[in-house]
Amino acid sequence: MTRLPEQDGAREALCPHCKQTFRAEPLDGPADRYQGFKCPHCRLFVALGRADLN
Repeated sequence: MTRLPEQDGAREALCPHCKQTFRAEPLDGPADRYQGFKCPHCRLFVALGRADLN
């Protein structure tokens, strides 16, 4: 299981579904598929590998 690298808090990301940017702290779940962000606009879970990080 791969863990997220140490982050300095919130990151800016682009949701692949609604195409809006948002700032959030990455969620660190027990498995790789649970690591990512929850879009505050459309509520989609954006996996870390699919998030366009700025």
